[in-house]
Amino acid sequence: MENDVNNPQTEEVIDYANTSEFMTFELGKMKYAIELPKIREILTYPDNITTLPNTSDWVKGLINLRGEVVPILDIRIKFNIGDEPIYDDSTSVIAVITEDKRMIGIIVDKVDDVQRLDISLLAPVSDMGSAIPSRYLKGFVRLANNQMLVVMDIEAVVAKKELEK
Repeated sequence: MENDVNNPQTEEVIDYANTSEFMTFELGKMKYAIELPKIREILTYPDNITTLPNTSDWVKGLINLRGEVVPILDIRIKFNIGDEPIYDDSTSVIAVITEDKRMIGIIVDKVDDVQRLDISLLAPVSDMGSAIPSRYLKGFVRLANNQMLVVMDIEAVVAKKELEK
């Protein structure tokens, strides 16, 4: 198909006003994403986690990250993703900063890439479409390779009331 200057729909235009950068990662066989500005850093899975008594099984414990005490949460356990979680060389911790300025580390199977997404194209996720309940998700986009990328609402996942359960 030739580019027709009179038909603007023949060429894909990215409207950067509606785009944001996201870090993509894997949980089980699915790809998820978190807004890049929420991420402080990516860590390899630490072997010096201080465990906490009387906490949920998905709360792995605490680490000291440059003088800051950071809770480490395994969202694979919280959302029952896959079989028994594996902790190996590709297991990573994404340190996120919440709106109320808490730093929290979430364990993922593998950190992938940074991607720019048009957030106006986010489609709602039904509870049937993901292992994670829709209240923890902002929506999904279909990538060029037809793979589904689910955008996680990290604020909902690590909300204080979630940690009390």
